[in-house]
Amino acid sequence: MKSRILFIVILFGVALYAGDPGNDVLLKKAEKLMLLNPKAAFKIADKAYRSNTLDHKETIHSLFILTNTSNLLQNPPDVIRYGNEALKIADNGDDVITKIKILGILGNTYQFLKLNEKTRIYLDQAELLLNSPKIPDSLNLVKGNIYYLKGMNYFYGLDSDIALSYFNKAISQYVNSKNPLAEINIKIAYLNKGYCLINQKKFSEALENLKLASVSPNESSRPYPPQFADLQDVFIELGKARILSAEANPQLSNAMLFDILEKRKNQPYRDDIENDIYELLATNFLQLRDIEKHDYYESLFLKQVDKSNYEAAVWVNKLIAQESLENEKQTTKLNHKYWLLITFFSLILGSVIIFLCFITIRTEQKRRLLKKDVSENI
Repeated sequence: MKSRILFIVILFGVALYAGDPGNDVLLKKAEKLMLLNPKAAFKIADKAYRSNTLDHKETIHSLFILTNTSNLLQNPPDVIRYGNEALKIADNGDDVITKIKILGILGNTYQFLKLNEKTRIYLDQAELLLNSPKIPDSLNLVKGNIYYLKGMNYFYGLDSDIALSYFNKAISQYVNSKNPLAEINIKIAYLNKGYCLINQKKFSEALENLKLASVSPNESSRPYPPQFADLQDVFIELGKARILSAEANPQLSNAMLFDILEKRKNQPYRDDIENDIYELLATNFLQLRDIEKHDYYESLFLKQVDKSNYEAAVWVNKLIAQESLENEKQTTKLNHKYWLLITFFSLILGSVIIFLCFITIRTEQKRRLLKKDVSENI
């Protein structure tokens, strides 16, 4: 289901800064390019950020674009680097909304890296901030996205009951949102709610939600993003195949799965979808007592799992190396500050000592002169 995470990342990101233009022309241009050309948007925002001529609001805006485009480009170290930098300086009331958005992206990034506990820490912070008086009721889309991401976190943590409650919260927010992107995100929320219900073997309810997740171009107030409708249809069909498998109808389930594989040749996100299909095919062939085919598809599934775990481990190691480097820089910077303070106080102390010595010498000179005068007068 990694494709589902990726898609909500895109929609979450665009929704975050929609309608909040920056003062700088470069940032406005970068914001418009975020979805169309995230690499170009990143370069523009990076140039603006490095210029050191931005005010507080523009700095936050540039860091948001850098965080979001790094997210779209699936570069976790940069997401975490720029996201945490944004959180450090988002310290006034006007920045609460930005903090929520950044926390959502960071939480989603840690979910991508399969660090569930770390994910929950960031999403819990975001949810807590949703109760801030600075958050207007009109931000339904932002609230819905945070609830959706929390639902996915619990879904991956195999707690379908809590996941369902958050998906319902997200859907409620999307329904009340006037942002066109909510029309897309609600479809994704219905889809994953359907998958939760499949896990709970509530197949009738699951089918209802899968039906609500289906996409019709005529029902949206704006064009759906490229490939969204195709991907949504694929995961709906995969959900139905799961239900057939759970209802002891592996032949029909397999027919649907092979049909999906045929249609998805040379399409984006093929690996992730194939991995889900291989897992279900292995289960189905085990039901059919075809051990040879079960072993074959299970081996394909496990191979993809190992690959995915390895990729996640590589990213985590890069993050550890990045954090170590940052810690070294901070330690060096802190040591430099200590040396400057020591030098400063040493100069102050030295000046005081010299001044006291000077005063002492002058006093001693005066005392000797006075003593001399007294002796001569006697």
